Amino acid sequence: MLKKAVIRGLNSFMYSVAINVVFAVIMMAVKKDPDFLPVIPDFVAHFPNKTYAFLVQCLLIGLTSTAFGFWSIIMEFERISLLVQSILYFIATTMVWLPVAMYCWNLGKYKVSLIASVISYMISYSVTWVIQYRTCKESINQINKKLGEMRVEE
Repeated sequence: MLKKAVIRGLNSFMYSVAINVVFAVIMMAVKKDPDFLPVIPDFVAHFPNKTYAFLVQCLLIGLTSTAFGFWSIIMEFERISLLVQSILYFIATTMVWLPVAMYCWNLGKYKVSLIASVISYMISYSVTWVIQYRTCKESINQINKKLGEMRVEE
């Protein structure tokens, strides 16, 4: 199970960094400014130049994505309920996402932006959870219906 979690984490890291770089290239092309990098000025201030800041941002976004991929293994723990799995996953990913978001996008500078981001994250997670729960419940109902039909035919 650990091997599976590590592979998921590494895959998530690679995908997120690649997507981040592709979006940066697209933004550079749209802006028609080869010196443009999608990095917040307050974040750049921590580094000697924009390029170094962008590289660190890519790594931190990769780290966040790694956490999402790695901790998805929680959803395969059969001995705990879906609700508990979801709460554990939310806590584990938030512990990585929040510090990275605060550092990269300066969310800690204004308490309102931090609170709004956390609330937005919680709402997004909750909505996604409800949609997935309903989808799974419907799939289970359809499977049970087909199993019932198969039993009647026998």
